Amino acid sequence: MKILIISRKAEEKRRQFQTQQMRRLGLDFKFLDAFEARDLSEEDCQKAANSWPSPTLREDVACFTSHRIAWQIIIDRNEQTLILEDDAVLAESFADVLASIEARAEDGDCAYDLEFAPRPHILARTPLWTDGIYRATRVFQNRVGTAGYVIGPRTAKRMLEDTKIYGLLDAYMWHRAWLKAYQIEPAPVIQMQFLDGSADKTAFVRRSIDRAFTPRSKLRKNLMRLCLEGIKTRNLIRGWLGGEKRPLRMDRASFPLDPTKSGD
Repeated sequence: MKILIISRKAEEKRRQFQTQQMRRLGLDFKFLDAFEARDLSEEDCQKAANSWPSPTLREDVACFTSHRIAWQIIIDRNEQTLILEDDAVLAESFADVLASIEARAEDGDCAYDLEFAPRPHILARTPLWTDGIYRATRVFQNRVGTAGYVIGPRTAKRMLEDTKIYGLLDAYMWHRAWLKAYQIEPAPVIQMQFLDGSADKTAFVRRSIDRAFTPRSKLRKNLMRLCLEGIKTRNLIRGWLGGEKRPLRMDRASFPLDPTKSGD
């Protein structure tokens, strides 16, 4: 499976970490130069903020743009692809779960979320499939997590069409009504900041370079908030009918104790 790692050119430590991690796991990959937040004007940021009810950071808009660039690459290549952010730590058996996903050759408006998020999700009670170690379970509600996911060209095209107007990427992506989202468990991806025992977590935490932007119209802000609450309610109803709210499963022992040194 093709692998794209979204990373800023200047993030040398992160790129070195990912290169070592991929070499250790025997995975081929390519870096995708992230869209730079500093290249956004205040007008660009304000325009984006006007379409989202919560405060918007310059980095949020850059992240949103970077993933849209990745989706276009997937469309052009016409291949199912794993997208990673450069602070993603992978389980030692990560290649196995990629093989299981790829073997199913699915691209019917679906996406696989591989990331552990320390927040309960609403998931189906039974998995769609299992390979004996990993399983894929339908997700009805997930508002966080784009550090590691798999999508194909059909899904990427629909995502690109749906995101011409800015929205906070994590919440916006996983709440598409047409998307069949599946969570892989035990989750084989975790962000460095959530992995206990990391020796150099500070190098993997980005801080904002600017103020937060907010919608100029209070009425529009309230209408957008109402729309998001409607989506949340829809997901809750779907979850009540066929799912359960619970924490994601993950196996911390499957991750290196100190990923920043595991490639040395």
